[in-house]
Amino acid sequence: MESLRGMAFAAVVLQHAIAHFSLVPETRLEDGVLLAILLMATKFAVPLFIFITGMVLFYNTGEKLHYGQFMFKRWKDVIIPYVIWALITFALTPGIWADFGWQEIPGLALKLITGKTSSHFWYIIMLIQFYLVFPLFLTAVRYVYRRFDSKGRMVALLVSGAAYLVLAGQLGNIARGMEKLNIPVLTDMFTTYADRNFLYFFFYFVLGAAAGMAVQRWNEWVERYRGVYWAVFIITGLRFIYLLLQEFQKPEGIQITFYTVSLIRPDMALFLVASIMVMYDLANKLRHPRTLKWLSWIGGVSYGGYLMHMLMLRYSYIPDERIYVALGLNLVIRMILTWLLALTLSCILTWIVSRFAWGRWIVGTVPDHKKKR
Repeated sequence: MESLRGMAFAAVVLQHAIAHFSLVPETRLEDGVLLAILLMATKFAVPLFIFITGMVLFYNTGEKLHYGQFMFKRWKDVIIPYVIWALITFALTPGIWADFGWQEIPGLALKLITGKTSSHFWYIIMLIQFYLVFPLFLTAVRYVYRRFDSKGRMVALLVSGAAYLVLAGQLGNIARGMEKLNIPVLTDMFTTYADRNFLYFFFYFVLGAAAGMAVQRWNEWVERYRGVYWAVFIITGLRFIYLLLQEFQKPEGIQITFYTVSLIRPDMALFLVASIMVMYDLANKLRHPRTLKWLSWIGGVSYGGYLMHMLMLRYSYIPDERIYVALGLNLVIRMILTWLLALTLSCILTWIVSRFAWGRWIVGTVPDHKKKR
């Protein structure tokens, strides 16, 4: 699991580096093609994180869930570190203090609750929702596993997948309907904050639950259907790259944008489910000890790294502007160097902070790999 987390976190940082360099004025069409390929190769990141969360929770939860203890652990390891880094990120936003006063406190509180202090915190808000409603998922999934045999469970998984595809396809209609109803909080969840509503990502969690409840059976599925999900991954991935290249061509000229590949749409869901299985398959096939060691280490520091990686990217752009451009490096090479620097800084800083007694409150729990050995 830690190596899978490492892959997901490295992919997240690369996605955000791609987003930055797609806006650089000197970006050419050929650069855009490479950025599109890299973006689709890393699109699995957030759904894979959700899958891992579901798999680990269902695998580790005993016969009885002690919800109070469960949420207290998430409060310490997830919510408090999030709030701290959200405040740090907010405080370090250029120009934020120029007009800040006591009257801005309610607005800041709303940003904390909705994950709006930085573009990447939407995932944390969505993750917290899964923790809050975990007992409901646990009851439903365990009912299916007690009521049906393996074929019935497969049918239930396919039905939930089909329901998710329908839900993803109705995103706009649901938003318009909720706007008309105008229900406080609930309407906002399906309109302004739809991109962080856990319901629009529930199937990746359910897929993780299926894997966690029957790991051996899941591994058999991954082995048996390898040809199917690899074919879906390649075909749908190439299709999205083609659609992106069409999107780049605007009436006013070439513009590198990625609106076509938003996460919540049915065809993207098919690609992402296939991507999760492809990454799981690749992780199972990794045999190089040093690669596994580094991926596992990155996975172990991934939560703290995720919280701070946008800040680390901000500082990683400095050598790009002052050194890489002056050296005349290709834009994609500059992006890769920036990505590696931000990834390294995020991981190392998380590991350093975790060595202190109070580090858990800042970066969450970080496994001690030395003790494991």
